[in-house]
Amino acid sequence: MTETETQNTKYWFIFSLAYLIIDYARMQDVIPLLPYLRPGLIIIVILTIFFIFKGNFKDVDTKQTRMIALFILLLCFYVPLVRNNFFAWRTFKIMLLYLPFILSIIFCVRSLDRLKKLICVILLIMIYISAYSLGHAGKGSGGYFFDENDLSLFINMWLPFCYFLFISEKARLMKIVYACAFIIGIIAVVASFSRGGFIGLVSMFLVLWFFSPRKVLTLTVIVICACSIYYLGGQAYRDEMSTVTDTEEGTADARIRSWETAWDMFLDNPLGVGGNNFQVRFPEYQGDRFPRGMWGRVSHSLWFTLIPETGVFGIIIYLMLLYYNIKDIFQIKKLNSSQDDPEARYLYYISLAMLASLAGFFASATFLSVLYYPHYWYMTAIIVTAMNISKQRRNASIADAAESTESNLRTA
Repeated sequence: MTETETQNTKYWFIFSLAYLIIDYARMQDVIPLLPYLRPGLIIIVILTIFFIFKGNFKDVDTKQTRMIALFILLLCFYVPLVRNNFFAWRTFKIMLLYLPFILSIIFCVRSLDRLKKLICVILLIMIYISAYSLGHAGKGSGGYFFDENDLSLFINMWLPFCYFLFISEKARLMKIVYACAFIIGIIAVVASFSRGGFIGLVSMFLVLWFFSPRKVLTLTVIVICACSIYYLGGQAYRDEMSTVTDTEEGTADARIRSWETAWDMFLDNPLGVGGNNFQVRFPEYQGDRFPRGMWGRVSHSLWFTLIPETGVFGIIIYLMLLYYNIKDIFQIKKLNSSQDDPEARYLYYISLAMLASLAGFFASATFLSVLYYPHYWYMTAIIVTAMNISKQRRNASIADAAESTESNLRTA
């Protein structure tokens, strides 16, 4: 991005960060009267106006944005056809409202400096959410974080960034910030008493160790964290986490029966029942799995929301999006393998963080109905952005090499 382009999108980028703060930090939940002003909606309108007058679809046309657009169009297609049109419309509208922010990030964040600022803001938000939850029984103020399971899922997504940026960072102050964010995030996950959060934490740590270039250090950190969680979590936490593998009783058994219902619904409706219509159609397919009508019960799984609600086409689109994301992450890792260049080093460790982040997200999301939450869709925008920046660096490097060769030939 040239200096002129940077100046032209300066306020656009600022409003994008403001939207992220409003959407995640949920200041409207703790500041009186602010909810009545609808700050999130206002900023979305502003971002849309920015894109209409300053944006360019060509600059945001990627495989991932096409998949997201197709997914949103699929949800729109269901609206007039499904059992509960209102639920389907609301789901479509929620996903559609994510789009201005996603496109804004891809368009505005085309320099490493802005990518660093974006990730720094998200980590500061994570610190705030974690600190808030510690004083509120492991829950956030509302929105995506009112439930302790949802809160721990979000934290698990960003803990790897704290860890890998701590390794890559040279400045002492930023190292302290990343270390504090990592510690308070883990404490918040433990304080949430979320079994899904625990599974996500373990999965995240496994992938974090597997891809870490400093395996001994990473293993030491994991062991210290595991021991701290075991002893500081207390007997109540250990007892709660020991039920993770118990599928015969409680919520685990109910989830499995819900998943069986979701599978039956998919087999009967391979093209999908529409956004958030699983809960509407649940009584038709529950059979004798539950003792009474269960209208309004969700599947408690990202996958078993995706399968019956969006059908074959939704499954293909979502898996293609996941494939493109993972492919890009490994490409980012490959393009920035040099540890001598500080910028390449940053992008390299960001790619490792993304892999661990997705592991933590999907491990927890398997047990939560978070398909329409923004976390993964926003992460996709960040992956696309990091890929674009990596390509720019590669092209600049090739151009510099070609110019240097041409200069040498002229001199010769």
